[in-house]
Amino acid sequence: MTITKNETADLITIAVSGRLDRVSSPQLAEEMKPEVEKGKDVVFDLKDMTYISSAGLRVFLSIARELKARGKKSTIINVNSSVMDIFNITGFTYMLNIKQ
Repeated sequence: MTITKNETADLITIAVSGRLDRVSSPQLAEEMKPEVEKGKDVVFDLKDMTYISSAGLRVFLSIARELKARGKKSTIINVNSSVMDIFNITGFTYMLNIKQ
């Protein structure tokens, strides 16, 4: 998994590529801690993500909840069809802000 960050005055964009699974999800969670504390909205660009496991889903849900508690939001964009299938099957499309 590769994480690329781009920050503007009021928004942080995080591009995640590769697999977000049990092994790599702690890395994303750890790298997002200081980003959440900045108090900005976060956009996750998943156009190059090839797989997400339940561990990865939990990271996105946890980040969304932390941001909401701070009055901010997270948005997931550019989800490919195989990853979107996982979001749909697990019901995470109802819990997360996903824009196609």
